[in-house]
Amino acid sequence: MTRLRLFLIFLAVSVGHSVSTYADEQPVPALPGDIGPTLLQLAGALIFIIVLIYVSVWLMKKYSVGKMVSGGNLINVVERRNLTAKQAIYLIKVGEKHILVGATDSGMSKIADVDALEVRPTGLAKPASGLASKFSQILKSSKSTLMPMLQVKEKSLET
Repeated sequence: MTRLRLFLIFLAVSVGHSVSTYADEQPVPALPGDIGPTLLQLAGALIFIIVLIYVSVWLMKKYSVGKMVSGGNLINVVERRNLTAKQAIYLIKVGEKHILVGATDSGMSKIADVDALEVRPTGLAKPASGLASKFSQILKSSKSTLMPMLQVKEKSLET
């Protein structure tokens, strides 16, 4: 972590020095023939900023505190169901064992162990019940009631 701090201090000092160096220079001439050096300075500054962003992202990934370990197939999220906007239930497979976990904003907690015989993978998801099925019924009924009206309006526009 100290390397990152030293790098950021060095970067701040060098940028401060370059700003004070360029502040003393004469303003850029407005003549079209002298635009070449200005474009070179602009391109150099742009390249410097892009390299600076790339190095910063690389350093943040390398020295980040909360590193995520990826790879491995030991832990898999089999299924997730949202209960509310801030609550969900996860069925997690750890090795050959299935665990039901509840997640909220305040944390996660184990709900139950699930037997492997109770967990059967399904090919296609079943149609949603509850609000989704009610919405689809309302949509179908409104479509059937609105379609004759639309046809009548189209005929009246044609005449």
